[in-house]
Order: sequence, then C-alpha cells, then structure tokens
Amino acid sequence: MENIKSFLVEQEIEMDAMEREQVEVYGESIDECLKLAAKHLGRDLQELEYTVLQRGKKKFLFSEPFHIRVFPGDPDEEIIGMTTLSRKLFDNDKLADPSMKKYLKPIDVDARVIIKNYRAGVYMAVHPPKGLGKTPSLDDIIKIFKIKGIRVPDSKKIESILEEQTGELIRLSNSKLKAFMEAQIKVDVSQDWMRARVMLIPPKPGGRDIEVSDVVYELKRERIEYGIKEDSIKKMIEDDKYNEEFVAAEGDPPIHGKNAQIIYHVRTEKKIKLKEDAFGRVDYRDLNLIENVVVNQLLAEKVPAEKGKYGRNMINEIIEARDGQDVPLVQGKGTLLSDDGKKLTAEVNGQVLYSEGRIAVETVYKVNGDVGVKTGNITFLGSIVITGNVDDNFHVKASGNVEVYGTVQKAVIEADGDIIIRQGVTGRDEARIETTGGNVVAKFVQNANVITEKDVIVQESIMQSNVNAGGRIICKGKRAQIVGGSLKATQYIAAKLLGSSTNPPTEIIVGINPKVLKQMEDYDLKKKETLDKIEKLQKSLKTLKARKEADPLQFTEDNQTYMNKLEAGIKKLEKRMLDYDGEIQTLREYMEKTGANGRVYIEKSKFRGVSIRIKNIEDKDLTLQDLGSCMLYLDVDKIKPSKYVDPEATEKEERKKPKAKAKVAISG
Repeated sequence: MENIKSFLVEQEIEMDAMEREQVEVYGESIDECLKLAAKHLGRDLQELEYTVLQRGKKKFLFSEPFHIRVFPGDPDEEIIGMTTLSRKLFDNDKLADPSMKKYLKPIDVDARVIIKNYRAGVYMAVHPPKGLGKTPSLDDIIKIFKIKGIRVPDSKKIESILEEQTGELIRLSNSKLKAFMEAQIKVDVSQDWMRARVMLIPPKPGGRDIEVSDVVYELKRERIEYGIKEDSIKKMIEDDKYNEEFVAAEGDPPIHGKNAQIIYHVRTEKKIKLKEDAFGRVDYRDLNLIENVVVNQLLAEKVPAEKGKYGRNMINEIIEARDGQDVPLVQGKGTLLSDDGKKLTAEVNGQVLYSEGRIAVETVYKVNGDVGVKTGNITFLGSIVITGNVDDNFHVKASGNVEVYGTVQKAVIEADGDIIIRQGVTGRDEARIETTGGNVVAKFVQNANVITEKDVIVQESIMQSNVNAGGRIICKGKRAQIVGGSLKATQYIAAKLLGSSTNPPTEIIVGINPKVLKQMEDYDLKKKETLDKIEKLQKSLKTLKARKEADPLQFTEDNQTYMNKLEAGIKKLEKRMLDYDGEIQTLREYMEKTGANGRVYIEKSKFRGVSIRIKNIEDKDLTLQDLGSCMLYLDVDKIKPSKYVDPEATEKEERKKPKAKAKVAISG
C-alpha cells in the first residue's frame, strides 16, 4: 500500500506541474540546468522539480547536453514526499528541511474550539476533528472559559455546540467586559504606502476580543482606504493568531508591460549538430549547417508589446506603469511580412540567413572552397555554387542547379536542374552525377555514372563511364573522345573519336530512352516474380483437385473454401500479368516512335571494339571494323553509314525552317 501511495503522490505532482510555469533547459549537467532554471523562474533550487527529457552523453570528440523540463514544485506535496521517504529509510524526519516543516499537513487533527468575548455577547464555535483527532470534553471547555476570565454560560448550550460541530460562532450569553483589559492592535505601515502589517495582542482575562471592524478602524485611522484584506484579518482573529505579524492591507503594485518579443522558428546560429545512428556511430559528413525552408514556411513571429497596468497604493493614489517597448519584425530578402507585421514567412525555397536581427532566404548557396570535412554534405532547396572541388565520399543535393568550378571526385551530385562541372569528374567508378530535369555539362568524365533526362555535354573526353541520357550525348572539343564504358541516348551520340587504338570495349546505344528501358526491365522482373507465384498456386490447386477426385467424402468445406481462394488468386495474378504486358507494350511503342531517328555521329574515326546499337539492331561486323568520319543511322533493320554532318548545325537549320500549318477539314 505504501508503494502505491507514493506512486499516486508523484502522479499528482506531475499532473499539477502541467498547469504551472515551466521551462526547458539544456546544460552539461542536471545541476547546471537547475541553476539556470532557478535564475529564470526566480525560485530557490529546493523549490524546483524537473523531468529529464534527454540524458547527456560524453563522447571522445564531443558531448551531448542534458535536456530537462523544470517547474516549481508544490511545497506541501514535496515535503510530505520527503518526510515519507525519510521515515521509510531512517524512521525519523532527518531528510525533511526544518525550515519547511511548517508546510507539513498533519493527518490527525484535534477539534478546534473558538471562544470570543465580544460586546454583543459571548460566542463559541467548534470545528470538527480530522482523522483520529480528539474532541474536547465539557470540562475542557469550562477550563477555557475560566482561563479567559469569562463567566461560564449554560452547559446545555455548550454541549449542543460540541455535538453539532458546525464551525460557526453561536451566541451563548451576554458579556461582562472588564475595562482596560481588551485586546490591542499594532499597525506598521510601509513608507511607500504599499503594505500594512498588523499584530494582534491578546486580551487579558475578562477583556474584549478583537473584531474585524476594530482592525479596519485602526487601518483607516492610518489613512488606509484601499487593499484591506478582511478575509485574512478574520482568519487571524478566528484562529487566535496573537503576537504574529501579518499583512492586513496591501496596495497593487504597477505591472510594467513586457517588451515585444521575436520568436524565431528557424535557427539563428549555425552550430554543428552531429547525429548518431542506432549503433552510436557518427557520420562526420552530415554537419547540418544549412537550414532549408520552403515557400510559406513560418520563419519568425512577433509577440506584441504589452500595455502596462497601473497600480494603486493603500491611500488610493494611482501609480503609473510603463508600457512595453516595441521591437520591429524586420523583413529580409526572400521573405514576406504579414500586413499586421506579426508573422514572417518564406517567399521562396532556399536557405535561412540571419544577420543583425534580420532573416533572409537565399535561393543560391555558395561554398567558397571545397565541399569536404569543413562543410559536410550539402542539401539545399535551391541552387548551389561551389568554387572548389567536391571531395571523395561527399554528397551534394539541390532542388535547383549545381555548379562546380573545380573537379568532382568519388562523390555524388544530385539536382533537379542543370549540373555544370567546369573541370571534370574523376569518379573512380563510384561517382554518380544525376539530374531529373536538367543537362549535365563537364570538361571531362572519367570512371563515373551519369544520369539525366536531357543532354550530357562534355568538352574533352568520356572515359570508362556509364552515361544515360534522355536526350543527347555530345562530346565535342579538340580531344573529344569516348573510350570504354556504356553510353545510352534517346536521340544521338556525337564525338570526334569513338574508342582508341588499344580497342577497349565500348558500348554505344541510341534510339532507346534509358529511363523507359529501365521501366521495361522492371516490368519484366515483376512478370517473372508473378509467374513464380502462379506456378506455386497452381501446384497447390492441382494437389487439392486430386484429393477431391480420389476421396470426395473426405473433402471438407474448409478444403473447398481454400481451393476457391486459390482459383481466385490465380485469376488475379493472371490479370496482373496481362496488365504488365500492356504496360510493356505501351513502352515499346513509345520507344519505336522516339527511337526511329537514333543517330551516331563520328567526326573523325571509330576504332575496333566499339559496338554500336540503334534501337534493337546491332551489327557485329561493324564492331570489328575501323571507320572514318561518318554518320550511322538505321535503315529498316540495318545500320548504314552516310556522310558526316554536324548534328548541332543541322538542328539549328531545322529550327529555322517555318513550321507547316495544319490543314483543318470543315465538314458540311
């Protein structure tokens, strides 16, 4: 039972904390967090309770802080909990702070008897006991009357009040007051007229007790008109709290208005945040230095300044209050400020920059130097400009363009727009350059994987690389050469030289969209997986049918239900196979239309070892031949050479020709 009780107390404290002021704190230790919270909340440390949200961790290169939620504790519950714990451990109260014992709530309380000798008569009240508290006897009460110097009233009336225990003062008899024996009142007023303290001096035997009106009268004699606490005065009188100072009147201090406050919903400082995986490993390339935002994202909002609330002293004078000062929410580049000036949102996608109290959103992120250990991986909702190189094993991702002034090593570059690499790519077979909606432009590409929906344009050479282009692959320049690897393009591939004198295997494929080809391969794989499932279900169905034919009486309803499910499953999978065939046929027809004009342009020569395929046609003899300057195209089902023409010049001429107007036939 004790364990259950302790748990419930803790639960009540936790629930109560949800309604009190609370603050979340970060620090190197819980002690440091509590000190910060105590200063913020204006409380002593022993008055605070806390909940640990994240325990701190100490590592070799860095440490994570403690993160706790702190709130003022309920003194009564706290001391009760400490006392209970102390009694369990030590059978005494040595854990309880003596200065806090006044907060302890006794479980068993005796009945309380109040006897007052007023002008209007002698009054008595009895408050009922609590727990196992005792009720005084008639003789005990008679002794009280004698001590107070009051003639003992009718005992039947006293017994009646003792029995009812209503806690209300009930008149017993007329009073016979002795002169100059009444209780006294001492009033102490502060110099600023904001607080009046009163001390009640008890009456001598037979003297008159103090009433609330007496205290109010004395206060008014001191010019006090406002803030008189009659309830507090009444309680002190009823509880016979003599010779104890208490606040009997108090003015209202002015409440100065809070200054306007800007609440930022984005980071205003760039701090390195290293993340651990489930095994405690840290990727030092993910430094999280860029804060990306999207259009209409809330960046900051202003809490307006508050008006001050005037105060009033006890002689009813107004005390002026200071209004809070305004703090403007400043609009920066790429942001939108609401009409009321209270909310700042992003106007564009990009990175947040904070400087001198102003937030801006930049659509271009510039790296002055290399992408490496100092910058970490970069992910940005906009365009990225890198003045240096992209080092091994780093990742750059942008929703716009990426421009690299140096070289890209064994790294990954992803973009939705163009990727421009002014020097080139030295990928060592692991670099990946991919854009979903732009071109790839580079000085050279070596041992890399390049993927784009549009064109790949290389100035010098493409060597031992896998290049997939939804448009064209153009290698032009003084040393425009394609050597080794596999290159696929929907429209054409053009270069000065294809292959080299060492005859490395080089695969050239045109007239096939690499993305569509990948989709067809995926559907073929799905067809194979579905066919395997159909064969397994058919085997199970065949077994059930054999059992039914051999012994129909032993074939149960459950067997029949399962057989029906197998048949339905097979039909569903067969329909899925037909759907896959339909998708493959659609893609094949698309490939036929778009790939009919696939070309290979060889400005100077082609070496042996270069295989050329246009659509689905490949000439094995052509692979073994050296060729001079020519253009290769598909004539029905055979690859044929023709005179070399500049493909880009031809395209320009085609664009200059006026488009033929469509003839519209009007019936009727």
